[in-house]
Amino acid sequence: MLTVNENKIIQHNELPEVTNEVSVSLWLNIKMRDISWSCVFHKGGQDLVRTPSLWLTPAKSAPHVRFSLNDNSNAGIDSVGSGLLLNKWYHLAYTLSDPEKRSDFYIDGKWVGFQSIQPTEQIVFNDAPLYIGNDTFYNGITGLISNFRYFNWRLSADEVIKDFSNNSSIISPESPMQPITTTTSDPSTQLKTETNNTAIMAGIGIGSSLVTILLAIAGLYIFKLYRKKQQHGKYGPEVTEESSGHEVISTGKVRSIKKN
Repeated sequence: MLTVNENKIIQHNELPEVTNEVSVSLWLNIKMRDISWSCVFHKGGQDLVRTPSLWLTPAKSAPHVRFSLNDNSNAGIDSVGSGLLLNKWYHLAYTLSDPEKRSDFYIDGKWVGFQSIQPTEQIVFNDAPLYIGNDTFYNGITGLISNFRYFNWRLSADEVIKDFSNNSSIISPESPMQPITTTTSDPSTQLKTETNNTAIMAGIGIGSSLVTILLAIAGLYIFKLYRKKQQHGKYGPEVTEESSGHEVISTGKVRSIKKN
């Protein structure tokens, strides 16, 4: 949980070494809009050192993707979409590649925008800290950031979808805050343990339900035997219960009974 004045700072030497590509994915849940620009993350020690970085526009909270080039310190994708809703989890993915000469942005696994980079332009990476939330130049967000991942390669569209799908089942407005982490591992690695735990809990619940059902069936069967015993003693061995085409065992004989 972050407020406009709070942040998490990760030093450059704590991050994977980046040469010419970088990607960031995270889950974001905005609790309150800001009338000014809000910083989601920003790697850079100065205002216009912005590779990579992501802001939300004033009032509407539309994602604003930025990075720095050798001839333009404030390049990027302007105001994607009409704005993010409050109290809703969104999966955001940012990719940037100098060899591919492009930046791409995804929301909930869907490609929503890109920016081409001219062949003569070069992305300017930096060795400044990564700010998640308030970056000392701009206010941060008021809300939740979860499953923050920082990659030193350009995520493909399939990898973005995988990252979104593997985590969507554990993110909800009611979910407790997940730890903010950085990683270069497979996006599905952390989820495997969490999914297994969920599956175990689901299995326990299903197992408990099956035990309850079996006990109920056993009780009904014992009750039927008791009733048949009473009927046998009162009416004689030839009396049998009606059943929907099932064989009913009585003390007299086995008989196939069908309803009229």
